[in-house]
Amino acid sequence: MINDKTDGRLDETKAFADRVGKRANLDDRLAYLNGYACNDGRQTRCDLYRDYDAGSFFFRMHLKREDEPDSCYKEWFVGGLIFHGSHDGFGSGAAPTFSVCLTPEDGWSIHT
Repeated sequence: MINDKTDGRLDETKAFADRVGKRANLDDRLAYLNGYACNDGRQTRCDLYRDYDAGSFFFRMHLKREDEPDSCYKEWFVGGLIFHGSHDGFGSGAAPTFSVCLTPEDGWSIHT
């Protein structure tokens, strides 16, 4: 489950993705985060936040505690849903994302 805490940035980014022809890539990465779960079937929740780079997001992944009410989640790990392209050297570590990819990326990538 994705909990959108971006104050409208997610909708703006979806519109941007539509304009640049990258909506399928963004939707795929969001679906991956939405469906992220352990092999043992425990539930997860992804809190999505604004990042300092306009096309990117910060996320906190939470894991549901076993034998607890549905509202009991603990923080599991954090990461970024980062937009790469010519503006950041395709994930070379350059500004504005300062994120590195092992192979050049043109679209959204999940970093943990």
